Amino acid sequence: MGFKININNILRSDFDGPLQEGTEYSFQKELSVMADDIQIWLTKKDWTAVAEIQITSQTRKDDKTIGTFVVKYLYSPEESAALTKIFRRMYGWE
Repeated sequence: MGFKININNILRSDFDGPLQEGTEYSFQKELSVMADDIQIWLTKKDWTAVAEIQITSQTRKDDKTIGTFVVKYLYSPEESAALTKIFRRMYGWE
């Protein structure tokens, strides 16, 4: 028996304003556990690829995960377009 935990390697979030490499930002997700020992992808909710990030903290409470991440690498428009196409194909958005 037991329980199932899904570790996410993509943070999907619609955020305000531009991002900067090396800067820390906050996030909140429902029912998510984020991988925190490796770099993961940051996408918008429509799967547009934005950046590679590192989760720096996360706390789960009341079915929500609240945390912070640091931007490690921002994608160029060309990189974003290629990855976005892959993500949308893989996750059924095309």
